[in-house]
Amino acid sequence: MKTIRKFPLLTSTVFLVLFLSIFLSFRTNVVTSIDYTVLAWFQDIRTDIVYTIMNGFAFIGSTNVVVILTIAVIVILLLTRSSWVDIFYTAIVMSMTGILNTVAKFSIARIRPEDFMMVDLSSYSFPSGHTMGAASFYSVLAFLIWRRTDHRPTRIVIVIFSTVMILLMGVSRLFLGVHYPTDVLGGFFLSGAILTFFYWLLYKRRA
Repeated sequence: MKTIRKFPLLTSTVFLVLFLSIFLSFRTNVVTSIDYTVLAWFQDIRTDIVYTIMNGFAFIGSTNVVVILTIAVIVILLLTRSSWVDIFYTAIVMSMTGILNTVAKFSIARIRPEDFMMVDLSSYSFPSGHTMGAASFYSVLAFLIWRRTDHRPTRIVIVIFSTVMILLMGVSRLFLGVHYPTDVLGGFFLSGAILTFFYWLLYKRRA
């Protein structure tokens, strides 16, 4: 039973190790070569229609939109008199996502892939903020809905929807050339660490 309760903490540790592995390796020749190869491939398949779609995802994943969506979820939780744990989990995960992304960006100070950028951005590159925001928000959303329904089709739909949104957000950053693939992977891993750590802390550790 103790092992089961500690599994999310173990998962969080694995995500953190993966994040640190990306950070420690992205300057190596091999990883740099992979980063540029992937970006060059996305550059070759660019079209105006896809650009419009990917730019739409950039808007959806912007800080202002994510903050508004998070507040909307918290308000709904309050109005439906949900448990304080669900409310706090949503608030702390999204807050720490923003804080740790900012701290990591300024601490690591990786310059964006300027040769590939379709959008002018002056902020640092690693890890991807859009990817982190999407991974955290849509994972929390799926988790909250999952907890509130036993209807299998609904659970399947929300998991598929959240997964697609998270993956497309990452792909959009590569298509627009504003992030290296390692920035996106780093964002996934750091968000995964945040999500699973606070899940363990608030739900499993208290059990």
